[in-house]
Amino acid sequence: MTDEREFGRSGWLLVGAMVLAFVVAPLLIYLRPPALPFKFSYLVLPLVPALLLGATAVWSAQKKM
Repeated sequence: MTDEREFGRSGWLLVGAMVLAFVVAPLLIYLRPPALPFKFSYLVLPLVPALLLGATAVWSAQKKM
């Protein structure tokens, strides 16, 4: 029995979403703080890449049949 698991496209999309959520979004908030209220700036803005990361993780974890 051979293990045909490979990184593939879904793996690279997951890596891209992780870089966006853990590096790019916090760096943008740090370098260019939005002129918005505190709750929106530091709670809602990081939520968008986090939701994208979660959706990408679920999508890449599904077994393709």
